[in-house]
Amino acid sequence: MPLSTFGVLLVSFSKHSHQRSFVPLYQRHPRIRIVAVADATDIDPELEYLNRQWARQLEVPYISGIGRALALAEVDIVSMGHEIERRAELILRAAAAGKHLWIDKFMGANLAECDAVVSGVESAGVRAIVPSFTYGELARQSRALIASGSLGEILGVHVDMMFSKGWPRPIDDGTRNATLLPSGRWKFPDLKRELLTIGSYAIGLVQVCLNPIRHVWGRAGSFFFPEHANRGAEDFGTLTLTDERGCLATLCGGRIGVATHPFGGPARAHLVGTEGTAVVDAKRPALDTFLRSAIVAADYLPSREDPVQWASGPPPLGIPLASDPVGLWTGLEDLIAAIDEERSPAYSVRQARDLMEILQAGYESILQREAVQLPLEREAG
Repeated sequence: MPLSTFGVLLVSFSKHSHQRSFVPLYQRHPRIRIVAVADATDIDPELEYLNRQWARQLEVPYISGIGRALALAEVDIVSMGHEIERRAELILRAAAAGKHLWIDKFMGANLAECDAVVSGVESAGVRAIVPSFTYGELARQSRALIASGSLGEILGVHVDMMFSKGWPRPIDDGTRNATLLPSGRWKFPDLKRELLTIGSYAIGLVQVCLNPIRHVWGRAGSFFFPEHANRGAEDFGTLTLTDERGCLATLCGGRIGVATHPFGGPARAHLVGTEGTAVVDAKRPALDTFLRSAIVAADYLPSREDPVQWASGPPPLGIPLASDPVGLWTGLEDLIAAIDEERSPAYSVRQARDLMEILQAGYESILQREAVQLPLEREAG
């Protein structure tokens, strides 16, 4: 008996989202068909134009109005890529309409919105996944190594997660440690928090390795990139975490410059166990180079429209080192299996909510210059 297919509704191609990266995934998968592109009626004209362009390219309808789109019987899964300020609201509407969800990071602009998403998804009984954090090569290799038992009980982990984007340049001391913008501010292109947008992948790996996190200490600033310093956003940061057993995790996350890595930046984990230690490198095997001369010679510069490079960047040099390096195919397979088997995905929205809590605690620690204990107090609302 042939397996059923699932119709996917693409909600928004906002500049904050990875929706454009999801399209080839949906087009390749034999059980997925793209039904339509949709967005709210009150979006800005530039975004509506972009949405309509994508609909024409994909040869599917563009639907103005989320309610109209969710009413389509052929929609089984909503691929949520709207601006983060509105993402939680639209996720809740989709869940209430009985649609399964593929959610770009992050689920909401703050912890209260993430709590609402968890409650709404679980109450509706739909399957939902945030694929960004634990389906990639680094997490898959680490999970397999831990499951093998060769390291014994995991006592600690260190993760380096860095993107090679942008031109690093000197920043004066006064600007370097400027007060960070409020954590709920996301509007493109003002804000590109690198500890959040890059460090979150490292936290996902920590969730794979350790028990629930109980203490967070953070440090971050604008060290290398004036584009970040001028917007009050960090370009690099570190977190030190301890779990409920007292086991330790440290992570570094940020950007390190366009010419610093042959394949887009390091993704590396050091695992320490009672029976042994291991280094897991998602970019191996590779020949390291310390100057990507082909890009330097091309006089690469960020675009005026995307100065902090949300959606742009140089192409990596070298060959792909894994068939699914960031784990999108693995994540989609898990979501489809979860729908078929009526189970939760391997990485649930509740775990994605916990990741946001760790990040929020990290930013509170950075501002307070002291460790922050989890769980955080619930926000009123």
